[in-house]
Amino acid sequence: MSLAIRLATVYGTMFLFTGVYLPFFPVWLKSRGLDATEISLVVALSLFLRIVVSPFFAFVADRLGDRRRVIIWLAWSSLAVCALLLVVEGFGPILLVALVLNAIFPSIGPLIETVAMRARIDEGMNYGRVRMWGSVTFVGASAGAGWLLDWNPPAIIALCLVGALALNVAGVWLLPRETPPPRKPVTHRHQFAGALRIGRNPVFILFVLTASLVQATHAVYYAFGSLAWQRQGYADWVIGLLWATGVIAEIVLFYISGPLMARLGAVRLLMLAGGAAILRWTVTALSPPLAILFVMQALHAFTFGAAHLGAVQFVAQAAPPRLAATAQSLYAAMASGVIMGLVTIGIGPIYEILGAHAYFVMAGAGFVALAGAVFVGMRWQGGLLVPEEEQEEEK
Repeated sequence: MSLAIRLATVYGTMFLFTGVYLPFFPVWLKSRGLDATEISLVVALSLFLRIVVSPFFAFVADRLGDRRRVIIWLAWSSLAVCALLLVVEGFGPILLVALVLNAIFPSIGPLIETVAMRARIDEGMNYGRVRMWGSVTFVGASAGAGWLLDWNPPAIIALCLVGALALNVAGVWLLPRETPPPRKPVTHRHQFAGALRIGRNPVFILFVLTASLVQATHAVYYAFGSLAWQRQGYADWVIGLLWATGVIAEIVLFYISGPLMARLGAVRLLMLAGGAAILRWTVTALSPPLAILFVMQALHAFTFGAAHLGAVQFVAQAAPPRLAATAQSLYAAMASGVIMGLVTIGIGPIYEILGAHAYFVMAGAGFVALAGAVFVGMRWQGGLLVPEEEQEEEK
């Protein structure tokens, strides 16, 4: 079995979970008696542990030279923690389980991205056409979960999440084994020094903050999108189709991403994402007719897809191979942890007051992100931020 097929399977099983979690976990939380502020806290606070946890596991994987072993451990741990959702009650216990689950499971992503981008660079694998299978299963999971909710109580969501993670455990076992590098007495110290060097590079910081802000423009959508559409009278199966539409558009982008990434490059992809965020969230805030809402959902190809492609390409070009997983996880921790968490916490009370008009705040964030992308383009020429030869001298 080729590496591309193995990775496509892993992405597919990972996004079965995400396809249920993102649209419908807030619905499950509401069914457990949580209000809008508590829902925003559960969604947001569970992001912050990624700040430390994801880079830690990536550092361990880089240090061991065996990402597969770390990924398998994370997959099993995620399944065990998620199973607690079947029995947990009350805001405090639910928050605790969500904190742990959202620290462990997302730590798999940067490790898989590192393997995939290295295969793209070393073997010419078409990253987009592999990654799109995650989006395909996201569509199936979100549409399927919406259909199940039409004739089942919200408790079915927890069962779907557990089932998805069980399949993910099976999927990650398909990853090829890696041979750990020979151990050296001081490698860990040099590895840590290299991670610090790239982590505090001004261009790296600027790019990560900008890309993270683009992803944070989805905060209202992820935390309250389904609830807002329910309030507007849309059936759960329609809501599932709305989520699926965004991801189908994302699949199309990933399918053509090879020449697109080569032609536009990391920075222009990020600019495209920022501009699309301004348009998408401005129109969505106006609660447009359903037909226009589907068109806005198609812009997910750019607000998420283009930003994601730009970010992974930036890390692949800017970080030496021995720091690839660490750099990827630092970005993921900021994008899915710090920035997204802060914005989600802040948006909870705003959504309670403004409802769907809270999307106007997301449009403003898109404008700031677009300006940040322009500044990155002025500072970075596309090369390594930590020269590989310096790393070699330290060994």
